Amino acid sequence: MREVIMAPLILLLMLPARSAAQPGSVPDRRPIGEIEFFGYKGLDVGRIRAALPFHEGDLFPPQNADDDSASRINQSIREMLGRDATDVNVVCCDGRQFFMIYIGLPGASSRVVALNRAPTGPARLPADIMELNGQLDDAWMKAVFRGNATEDRSQGFSLLADPDARAIQLKLRSYAPNHERDIRRVLATSGDARHRAAAAMTLGYARASVTQVNALVDACFDADGSVRNNAVRALDVLFEARGDLAKRVRIDRFIPLLTSGQWTDHNKVIHLVEILTRPRNPQVLASIRAGALENLVEMARWRSEHAWDARLVLGRVAGIDETRLQELTHQGPVDEIISAASAH
Repeated sequence: MREVIMAPLILLLMLPARSAAQPGSVPDRRPIGEIEFFGYKGLDVGRIRAALPFHEGDLFPPQNADDDSASRINQSIREMLGRDATDVNVVCCDGRQFFMIYIGLPGASSRVVALNRAPTGPARLPADIMELNGQLDDAWMKAVFRGNATEDRSQGFSLLADPDARAIQLKLRSYAPNHERDIRRVLATSGDARHRAAAAMTLGYARASVTQVNALVDACFDADGSVRNNAVRALDVLFEARGDLAKRVRIDRFIPLLTSGQWTDHNKVIHLVEILTRPRNPQVLASIRAGALENLVEMARWRSEHAWDARLVLGRVAGIDETRLQELTHQGPVDEIISAASAH
């Protein structure tokens, strides 16, 4: 049986990963805007959706219910399929500031990704840097709920508009360039996944270099999902500013993460793939078609902004003109993109 990772509540959007927000940390109840699925090839999504304990439009978290809502969702899927969901994530927020629920299903389009063996070494980050990472998690989440999570990526590392989060990020920037070797050692060898996740975040604030990129690419396949999340995100931000470094990375390296049973893998790597497909290199597009076409179609059908990057990648695979593709991505119909990619 596949391992299913259940998080009571993960507030992600394009945030760095924390394993889960603690019960009670959500500032208010909100309607569920969308419930979306991935990894569902060969399964009856309509029946699964109908059997869920929560539905679109319901207020969430539910009143007078236990805190483990994700497990309740998984139980309904287990009863329906005889197998667990691969992942359940509640995400804040769509354009209406409603929650979204993303559910990974164990269908034919979901595959087990080969990950690095978890290291066991003693290397750790200093306590003050771990504290800064925790403060940044909290400040970033608060910025999302305030609608103030716009970020400047022009320097190759993230700087949020939110002043509290930005101040913490600047402290990481002051530290990382002078301690990169130590940070990379923690990322590669530490037996504590919390320290590896913080190292991946912190390494994104080091000087841009091939060495930095190589360490982050390897961490994209860490055994821990939070480490993968932070490493992919750091590369995403870096490659937005440094196309010369992006050209050094093979797309094949990241395609398996598009087939993962974990939503955070999908959510982070798809924008990285979108960046790498902007030059429309025929070999890159052929690799995507061969390795993850059906996964991209599943993502492209999502109804929130999380679908946009998948639509762009699919449209490039299909050879749709970029101006027309941007129109279809944001205004639809999405079926035009999907049909062209499937037939191309």
